[in-house]
Amino acid sequence: MSIKDTATRVAILDTLATRVATELKAAKQELQAGLKDAKAETGTQQISVDLAGRDIGKATLVQPKAAAVVTDPDALLAWVRTVAATEITTRLVTEVRPAWVANLLKQLTATGTAEWADPDTGVIHDVPGVTMQGRAAHVRLTIPNDGKQAIATAWQSGALTALVLPELEAGEQA
Repeated sequence: MSIKDTATRVAILDTLATRVATELKAAKQELQAGLKDAKAETGTQQISVDLAGRDIGKATLVQPKAAAVVTDPDALLAWVRTVAATEITTRLVTEVRPAWVANLLKQLTATGTAEWADPDTGVIHDVPGVTMQGRAAHVRLTIPNDGKQAIATAWQSGALTALVLPELEAGEQA
């Protein structure tokens, strides 16, 4: 293959990759919205993915549990001064050591509440400056290797043309 042919191939693949990435993003958003609707209507959070009647994987709506997030650093700092003053580093700016905050948030996330049990005293504290916030749902695709091979075979045979290519042709030029 000549350098000119290689340049042409790269230009085509780059253009197609960009268009496919755009279509993929839109399709994932549509899938997530559909799964959210299905969950609300019927409780369904997982659907099978099939190709020509063959089950090749599954799509699952994943709703992570709420995570602890610092929403008021000053309130958190004032509280840490009273329960774990050695975890505070003073510089030009006084802040709680990031590693300690990360561990605290991990503990609070695990318990699902903004209450911390002091390991030394056993006292339960409401942690100021930290709230539990929901996290965005997302879709997880699970396509095992044999499913990926089935997709590759269908692509090579042209069987995916009607499913994928019309959407690429119908979209606006990038």
